[in-house]
Amino acid sequence: MKTRYNNRIPTVLVVDDEAFARRFFETILEQEGYACRTAETAAQCRKFLELEDPPDLLILDVRLPDGNGLDILKQVSGSDLDLPVIVITAYGFISDAVNAMKLGAFDFITKPFEDTNKVKISIKNAIAHRRLALENRRLRTQLQSRSVFQNMVGDSKCMQRVFELVEKAARVGSHILIEGESGTGKDLVAEAIHNLSEQRDGRFVPVNCAALSESLLESALFGYEKGAFTGAHRTTPGFFEEASGGTLFLDEIGDASLGVQAKILRAVEESAIYRVGSTKPISVNARLIFATNKDLSKEVAEGRFRQDLYYRINIIKIHLPSLRERKEDIPLLVQRFMDRYASEAGVSRKGFENGATSYLMQRDWPGNVRELKNFVERVMALHPHESVTREDLRPYGEEDPLRAIMGVEFLHFDEARERFERAYFESLIAKAKGDLSLAAEYSGKHVATIYRKIKALGIRIK
Repeated sequence: MKTRYNNRIPTVLVVDDEAFARRFFETILEQEGYACRTAETAAQCRKFLELEDPPDLLILDVRLPDGNGLDILKQVSGSDLDLPVIVITAYGFISDAVNAMKLGAFDFITKPFEDTNKVKISIKNAIAHRRLALENRRLRTQLQSRSVFQNMVGDSKCMQRVFELVEKAARVGSHILIEGESGTGKDLVAEAIHNLSEQRDGRFVPVNCAALSESLLESALFGYEKGAFTGAHRTTPGFFEEASGGTLFLDEIGDASLGVQAKILRAVEESAIYRVGSTKPISVNARLIFATNKDLSKEVAEGRFRQDLYYRINIIKIHLPSLRERKEDIPLLVQRFMDRYASEAGVSRKGFENGATSYLMQRDWPGNVRELKNFVERVMALHPHESVTREDLRPYGEEDPLRAIMGVEFLHFDEARERFERAYFESLIAKAKGDLSLAAEYSGKHVATIYRKIKALGIRIK
């Protein structure tokens, strides 16, 4: 019966320039149920180690035609392969054995191989050692993932797909583009990728490109030299430099000007930036994660986003579903938000009855998870009873008529205009306390126009 390892046969790479030694190991490895690959030189060995599916054990001769096996051992020990190495030699020098063990060799065997059973035991133990090391790594990753994802809730298929993509994206160094409507948690995804990646020991630097003007954004990202502009009293590094060795998260990249986009493109292509007022390049090695609530392909087609930058950042794309695409997650989210608020505010949780939960699942949430979170916290803070019914929830969702215009950018123009007009005139009539003449004065419209609008919209004067 073949030996199985993670549902496959373990592979052993034997590197020795002597044909007899290679045949010896091929024979005993076949007897033990392992797959065997062989190489005669250090160069061939290195090619095998660069494959996507490296071996599970390396049996390595010290003296090779084109190099020293101990150099390869040192390279393997300094990598993240978790690859055990059994060193073999025909000379049996004590110094070789000591050096091999210091460099992390699993075992050291001298030629000729007089005790075949001892060799088999060493190979078996080395394979078991690798299996245990990989299992420990897997468990550590699982524990870390649970901690990282604790702020992201979702049992729906689309969210499980997001979690899978986050874990995969964290393992590679490619740039990442996160797409999703406002309030879907793009910042949480970016931070989760950072915390699962090799850059996790570096800084996570978030920048909202929509919050700064073009000149401020350029200075903030790339830094500036002393005297570059009025008020630049000292040389100041930008976010690219501060995030070097970590992750730079450029949120709302679709709102960056074309000029800033051009400089971001240069930073992406050259791994270097230029401070404002300087012609000297500065090397940076920040992992870049981009996010947007816009359709960048449409922005490219309409000339508002650089096509070359889009192609450079659209390597790994993660789409965050809106709340209306995963309404089955709403009960979980409500529980999480209640637990967190109760813990932070030192109050008891509310009990949402089935009708109340159904009401939340039927509602439209144009502000997505962020809007739901604010709604739940408002109920927790203001509702006087421990139990919450469907009818109890209505006032908390309707207390501010202007909330009805949230998310209008995702609606057809006519529907968005009607939603805005309804919210506007309801607020206007409430402010004028039903006095149409006063409402006309506040709005600058004729009283007849006010009357016609509220009649068309079906707004009642209380």
